[in-house]
Amino acid sequence: MRLRPFVSLGATAAAGSAMAIAFKHRQFRGSTDADVQAVFSGAEIGIGRAALDARWDTLPLPIQRHLTYAIAAAAPPIRTVRLLHSGTFRTGPEQRWSPIAGEQYFSACVPGFVWFASMRMAPMVWIQARDRLVNGRGNMLVKLLSAFTIADASGPEIDQGAALRWLAESVWFPYAFAADTVSWEAIDGRSARASLRTAGSPVRAIFEVDRDGRIVQLHAERFRDLGGGRSVLTPWSGRYSDYAEFGGFRVPSSVEVTWDLTDGPFGYARFNLTALEYNVPEPF
Repeated sequence: MRLRPFVSLGATAAAGSAMAIAFKHRQFRGSTDADVQAVFSGAEIGIGRAALDARWDTLPLPIQRHLTYAIAAAAPPIRTVRLLHSGTFRTGPEQRWSPIAGEQYFSACVPGFVWFASMRMAPMVWIQARDRLVNGRGNMLVKLLSAFTIADASGPEIDQGAALRWLAESVWFPYAFAADTVSWEAIDGRSARASLRTAGSPVRAIFEVDRDGRIVQLHAERFRDLGGGRSVLTPWSGRYSDYAEFGGFRVPSSVEVTWDLTDGPFGYARFNLTALEYNVPEPF
């Protein structure tokens, strides 16, 4: 009988903690939705067939081959993009893979995106992350249980990584390859180098295209966080596969992202698209 007050007190405390976490989740979600609207408000101009035709003769042959494969004749111009993905993620080469589910929003002509994802670490334990590129500036915010900040990173190195991410993921909205902010340099019959103009230094990536026109790999250098406020440019690559059609575009539905370290590759993200929509300028 004497335990009842303590049980009641414990239940009240647990309920209070759950309510606090739910509030923090809504707060985090709300700030992310505001970021999405900021990206979409900058997407006043779309990009489509007219821009592609105007730049066609300046594009390297592998990129022409890819765009011929990826864009249907009736594909619409694109202003905004939104997607959902499932997959797995890990934070270190020796760590186990954990389930992850995310959503992402892009402006297709002016570089910008917001990514919001939840990773289940254990029963009743999750991490949420929000990555963004807004007005040329990147920010990565990571929280435990939506409430406790694990990382809140910004600065030139984060700007570079966010801009490179937009460039790498523009395979999901292929007209972006003809944007004024993207320039191209031929390498050989299978690959070409893209340079994206940003508020800082340009970011560059090499895209590899197979004989059928599918982009299959990307290679670049991206700043990798070493801890203690230190980061270093590190070889970074992406692998694209399982092409599928969404809204008039053939794009990869599976991606795997890897740090190519001196002691071996460290793959850390495997995403699978579950939805991809164009010109729906609102959050899911």
